[in-house]
This record gives sequence, structure tokens and C-alpha cells, in this order.
Amino acid sequence: MKLTLITAAAVIALRLGLTLAGRAPEGTDFMLVHFLALVTIVFFTGRAMLAEEVRTPFPDLLRDGFRNAALYALLMGLYLWIHYTRIEPGFFPDRIGSLVAKGVAEGQPETVIRPRIERFFTPFNYATITFFALLFAGAMNAFVIGLLHHKVLRRFS
Repeated sequence: MKLTLITAAAVIALRLGLTLAGRAPEGTDFMLVHFLALVTIVFFTGRAMLAEEVRTPFPDLLRDGFRNAALYALLMGLYLWIHYTRIEPGFFPDRIGSLVAKGVAEGQPETVIRPRIERFFTPFNYATITFFALLFAGAMNAFVIGLLHHKVLRRFS
């Protein structure tokens, strides 16, 4: 749990630092950092379990890896919602404006596309989509890395 909190704090600090420096990541640009954080969390929490008890069963490795990945996903989802509602509240109105302008340039009426875009592009939706994407990636990481620990790395503990 401690590693998860430290990793989440480091990722939040990195994202906040990039935003304050004027180089805020957009869209999925930052997902690679999240995936690296998830792999790191799941791997080292499983490694710590094996260091305590070499005969730790696979379900325990899987459960602990997923629990830590889920906590990371929850913290990131909460942070993103706070980020886009408090720290960078103008991001979504600007993004919506540019998407509407692009749609109008393509010949679509603004009265039709603006409500659709405004319903979809919200801080809550962005945070929720990110949460579920990270949760899914964390589950896959927990499974694959749990198997790796169970079948291969157990011998080196």
C-alpha cells in the first residue's frame, strides 16, 4: 500500500509540474506513465509478498496486485476530477470550443453538435474513463505479473 501511495504522489507531482510549466499532457499522452506506474506497483508489491513468504499462493499474489492497482486507479481518477475542476477548469470549455468549431467547419450545425460534445467532454467523464481504463490495465498486470511471480520469480526469492 505504501508503494502505491508513493507512486501515485510521484505521478500526481509529475502531472502537476508539467501543467504548471505550461506543458500539460493532453488526452492519452500521459497513459504511458500510468502504465509504467501500474507495472511498477504490481511487480514490487508481489515481490515484497514473496520476500516475506516464498510459498505465497497465486491467488494472494493476484489479489494483492489488483488491490494496489485498484487503489492507484481510484487515486488517479479522483485526482483527475479535482485537476480539471479546480486546477485547470478552462480545459474542457476550450476543448469543447475547438471541437465545435471543427464540426461547424465540416458543415454540421452548432445547435446539434454542441450539446452532444458538452455532454461527453466533462471532467467527471474523463476521470471515470481513466479510472476504468487503469482498473482494467491493473487487472491484466496483476494477472500477468502474478503468473510471472508464481511460475518464475519464486525460485529467485
